[in-house]
Amino acid sequence: MSCVTFSLHAQEHFQVPSFHEGWSRCTSFGPKIGVEIPKKFGVIHVLPCKSEKMTLKSNKCPLGMSSPSPSGFFWQNQWHPVLCTVSSYDNMNHLMNTCLKGKLIYLLGDSTARQWLEFLTRNVRSFRYLDTHGFGKQSNLMAVDLGANVHIKWIKHHHPLITTYEYLTTDHDYVARKIDRLAGDANTALVLALGQHFRPFPIQLFIRRMVNIREAIQRLFLRSPQTKVVIKGENTRELDTDVERFGDFYGFAQNLVLRDIFKDLQVAFIDAWDMTIAYGSNRLHPLDDIVWSQIRLFLNYIC
Repeated sequence: MSCVTFSLHAQEHFQVPSFHEGWSRCTSFGPKIGVEIPKKFGVIHVLPCKSEKMTLKSNKCPLGMSSPSPSGFFWQNQWHPVLCTVSSYDNMNHLMNTCLKGKLIYLLGDSTARQWLEFLTRNVRSFRYLDTHGFGKQSNLMAVDLGANVHIKWIKHHHPLITTYEYLTTDHDYVARKIDRLAGDANTALVLALGQHFRPFPIQLFIRRMVNIREAIQRLFLRSPQTKVVIKGENTRELDTDVERFGDFYGFAQNLVLRDIFKDLQVAFIDAWDMTIAYGSNRLHPLDDIVWSQIRLFLNYIC
């Protein structure tokens, strides 16, 4: 990281209070903003920033909820994290017979997690859906690859579940209860994706649900510490869809809660918020480029 100092002359418009001084540790503007930018610049000196440590990439993405901001960038429609290098996994057949072989994967949460399963079944011909005897679009899904012995299940979370589609409540389950019924092992991975349906409700509901899930994960790690758990943060969504109830303001607050509640657990974190902002996405269900980038990051954690 570098600090930039500018040698230029400009006319000051006003001064801001001293609390703004911490805003620019590396620049030489000091506490003054609102200056007129001249048409011609003077000398610009780029100096190393002594107060910041250099971030080095590793081949394996680290566990934990903390991540730099921004946590990565999109280049050629692929997400590149700051902290690690993610494999491309271009050969799907090789992926199924190496990384995913023998895996049991649970996608617990909302329809943004269901997108993962729908993407894989569209792009891996060997996947087949099994009839779970559900009803409607919101029924739980299961896909298997018998050759590679891969099972992937999407199970929707319990209320609140806001949708225009009809669905059965008999196959609902609280995520914490579902985790308590899992044996877990080195070949089992859980992906948790909750948030969008909680936005219209008081944040205390979301906090209580996340605390219950946290305690269930702790019990899972006691009986099966090899089980891999991945938390997928919620993403941004449309700006014109009932923003008073579903706006990104509530999603951002829930993202902060999510990071704080799970921060001291050995779980992986996929920052879907940063991904969708970097891509410029304003869709509840992001495009395939974003979904595939999330799956690639997930594979880096379990393979």
